[in-house]
Amino acid sequence: MHTDKDGEVHIDEQEASGGSKEGVVRWVLLISLLAAVLILSIVWIVGAMGESDVEESNTVTYSEE
Repeated sequence: MHTDKDGEVHIDEQEASGGSKEGVVRWVLLISLLAAVLILSIVWIVGAMGESDVEESNTVTYSEE
């Protein structure tokens, strides 16, 4: 930051934004999205594998007759 002769204050982009622009938020969002998809997929797959015959017979299927 510097001041001109006539009192104008000039600051650079990093000082004005209050920090650096490293793209950390982008990585946090990407990792969080991938973790959510992975966890929900595991829950769904484990739930489907544990389905008993009674639950399987109650599953609605479509057939053209």
